[in-house]
Amino acid sequence: MTIQAVGVLALAIGLAGFFFDASLILYAFFCATLLGSAAAFVLNSLGGTNISPAHLLLGFLAVRLISDRHVFQKIAEGIAPGRPGFWLLLTVVYSAVSAFFLPRLFAGQTFVIAVRAVDSFNFPLAPTMANLTQSIYLIADFICFILIYGYARDTTGRLIVGNAAVCCVILNLIFAGLDLATYATGTTELLAFIRNANYALLSETELAGSKRIVGSFIEASAFGAATLGYFAFATKLWLLGVRPRLMFTLSLLSLCALIFSTSSTATVGLAAMLLLSYSETLFVMMRRPPTSQMFLFLIGAPIVFSILGCAIALNEEASAYVYNLLDTTVFSKLSSSSGEERSSWNTQAWQVFVDTFGFGAGNGSMRTSSFPLAVIANLGVIGAGLFASFFASIFFGGNNAGAYDSLEGAYRQAAKSACIAWLITATISGSLTDLGMPFFAFAAIAWNDSASASLLRNQVVRGRRILRSS
Repeated sequence: MTIQAVGVLALAIGLAGFFFDASLILYAFFCATLLGSAAAFVLNSLGGTNISPAHLLLGFLAVRLISDRHVFQKIAEGIAPGRPGFWLLLTVVYSAVSAFFLPRLFAGQTFVIAVRAVDSFNFPLAPTMANLTQSIYLIADFICFILIYGYARDTTGRLIVGNAAVCCVILNLIFAGLDLATYATGTTELLAFIRNANYALLSETELAGSKRIVGSFIEASAFGAATLGYFAFATKLWLLGVRPRLMFTLSLLSLCALIFSTSSTATVGLAAMLLLSYSETLFVMMRRPPTSQMFLFLIGAPIVFSILGCAIALNEEASAYVYNLLDTTVFSKLSSSSGEERSSWNTQAWQVFVDTFGFGAGNGSMRTSSFPLAVIANLGVIGAGLFASFFASIFFGGNNAGAYDSLEGAYRQAAKSACIAWLITATISGSLTDLGMPFFAFAAIAWNDSASASLLRNQVVRGRRILRSS
């Protein structure tokens, strides 16, 4: 085992978390989820497996929060039948069982694109180290979700995790700025301490004459996918009138970072997210008085896009650059060698699903280029049903009492938007069943159970009665 400099820092923060308020380690954990290219430890005995700073801090966070009786009680409530934690727990348990049994049950009966293979050749299905590591990642996702869920069950906790999420948006932009600055000055080695994982790093590539922003991630597509979620989070808070100047600035800067990442996943996901946000805002406006930011978005967005479109169309150089960029990242993507390769992964994923009679090949057996196909290829019908139940409980369960009238409700709605954005990018190009800890951390913020909503509503009603009687 090799410990890295960033691992020493994570250890120090984790130990300090036992002597200070739990919010310290919580903020550190949220920020560490951005370090997609960093390794705190490298396990040489397990084929060079990386332990990220976020996973290391998750262990400290678990010990710190579970020792709190109040938080532990809320965690226990979170895995009660019908709650999101219950469905996610079943998903994780089934994933672990499938990772052990299914590659052995269907060994040699189908061909898969191995998770850790350096090429796209089909290999006969067999147990691999990826079955273990991918199961561990999903277990970590569950722990992340249930810890944040338990911590955020009271007003103070919800505000702290909401503010920690805002810090992620800001830090992601800082890393993007550092990436551009170090590339322009030839000092990229300054970021080597957070680019030390055993991955193929694509941090110095250009497209259409522009530096592809990677920030603290391993490649532009990973940065673009992550930034889309943070863009959705900041934009939703701006629409709801939360710190409008700050959120508008963060939203605009995140939008610029998305564009300059030149990621096809981010480009398509951005178009889908803007359309979804516009439709949702229009729907909200029909049901209740909109905020001034919602009204500005509904009126101003079409005008701004029309002006930009005309300006680009009337400038020959600008139109040629934009067309070349879109053609490279979107229009010709499927016909490129990369697009054809990823399409073949999805085709093979469906074939694996058929060959295993709908049971799947076991978690970690197969990589694809779309999250839904990764789920059915690895986990089959049962795993897909459990995952769907978890998503349904997050996005459609509970109720939205106070969603537009309080900071807590605004954070929940914004976190939900971020999760939707990440699901969109995962559907476009997700390779595995692991959506990443940021998704599950924000999903824990997004969940609003009926008990909490009723309590909030009753508090508001009691407050109004006291004011009227005084």
